[in-house]
Amino acid sequence: MTTGYLYVLHGRRGKIPESNLDLLNDFIQRSEQIGRIAFLEGDEQTLEDGIRDLQSHVSKLVIVPVLLFSATHMRWDIPQRTRKVLKPGVSLSVTEPLATTRAVRDYLVDHLGKAVAEHPGRRILLVAHGTPHFPEPFAQLQGLAADVERQIGVPIICTNHIGQPKIEETLRIDPGPLIVERLFLTDGRLANKIKARVEALTSDAVFLPTLEDDPVITNAIQERLNDLALTPAH
Repeated sequence: MTTGYLYVLHGRRGKIPESNLDLLNDFIQRSEQIGRIAFLEGDEQTLEDGIRDLQSHVSKLVIVPVLLFSATHMRWDIPQRTRKVLKPGVSLSVTEPLATTRAVRDYLVDHLGKAVAEHPGRRILLVAHGTPHFPEPFAQLQGLAADVERQIGVPIICTNHIGQPKIEETLRIDPGPLIVERLFLTDGRLANKIKARVEALTSDAVFLPTLEDDPVITNAIQERLNDLALTPAH
């Protein structure tokens, strides 16, 4: 059975950092996969384009959402759009999102641990995108934060860009001093918007880089592919 891999990114072609695309393309080449990259927005290299291309060459399709949490794109967009174009006879697997991987946890332990050593006496603000539609992403964020907190010994406060709780609600009572980790795959418009919102509430915050252009992205993807390989077939 020939397998094709479709790496699905949030955003549109031209808006995703080239460094992240280079990471993925290098990963596909090193893995010697039949692989393609697709985007959830826009009309270039769409999810549907990727499925149609791959299913003409393979009998099994693995969709790899390059997303951190399971929200609207994971639960609604990808399944509904995939069903409309997937040919009968092509088997389908979809990997889980990346935030709950050991790779992401270890990345946070390492980077936050170093930041705490460099900037002692600060709490950590861990900011995710958030969603008003599902409770699971924030519960997963809290679980991740608790795991990292146990290892580095510094309080971690969780909050969201959208959904509850929002940044303003979280920082209203005690705004700082802070180390701010924006748990995003790109360092773009949303990451900058979050920085501005935090800076409006406190003048004493140290901002860490996002996950953009970091091998943690492909390490987490490899972990999910390994998990899939260990899952018994139904």
